[in-house]
Amino acid sequence: MQITHQINKYLDYCQNIRQMSPATINNKENILRRFVNFTQITDISNLTNNNFNVYIKRLFECGAYESSVNIYISTVVSFVKFYRNTGLFVPLNLNLLPHFKTYQKTRKFYTKDEIKKALECASEPENLMIQIMFETGMRIAELVNLKVANFENNKIVFIGKGSKKREVYITPITLEKLNEYFSANQIKSGYVWCVSSGLKTVNGEPPTVTTIRKNLQKIFKMAGFGGFYPHALRHSFATNLQENGATIPEIKEMMGHSSIATTERYLHGFDGQLEKLFEKYR
Repeated sequence: MQITHQINKYLDYCQNIRQMSPATINNKENILRRFVNFTQITDISNLTNNNFNVYIKRLFECGAYESSVNIYISTVVSFVKFYRNTGLFVPLNLNLLPHFKTYQKTRKFYTKDEIKKALECASEPENLMIQIMFETGMRIAELVNLKVANFENNKIVFIGKGSKKREVYITPITLEKLNEYFSANQIKSGYVWCVSSGLKTVNGEPPTVTTIRKNLQKIFKMAGFGGFYPHALRHSFATNLQENGATIPEIKEMMGHSSIATTERYLHGFDGQLEKLFEKYR
């Protein structure tokens, strides 16, 4: 199919010319494959606003949030612009595409005891996923794309957001559980989560971010925590570091942020304590 060739050519450009991270490439591919599935389009040169409206409608029918839909729209627009820059005519009118208003939601984080409660509801390998995300602050896309080669004992070295090389660590207990997991599932190379426990997908690829997100949402709901989203574990990681005495510059480095301002948005260690702080320092 022509559209498949077009997607692959665009992804090659993102990887080899733009030098985007594997996690970003994987996200783009998942979004574009879903776009094709929803619209049944066979060639990007046939894309119209009617096709695109069908795509948006299907996204909302599947329960996507406005913020996610904006990301999906942006990804397809980048795909279209790439082919327009090659001289291909695409009839889609970008000026008619919607942009949905989003509202700042209360950022969630979980305490160590709450994470423990969720772990009690999780089976392998989701139990390990939760532990690794909580101990490292890893993003879900980074987690999904982990390979055995990324691990050096309790150290994990990988390429994260913005094509940055990241180095994070897990506890000895988690490392022991990980090695048991590798042994039990005979995993010696390739993707960490590509196993025979229901997560395995075609062509040896890892499960999608959507699949893992839904699995984790079910686990946290069973533990009594509705409205879970994976990035809350990154907030939990940062807040836990702060509660244990880490400084903001230290947390910034451990999260792989470029600016302290970004790091500060993840910290909730003083939530509900402002009155006590006022009395202490004033």
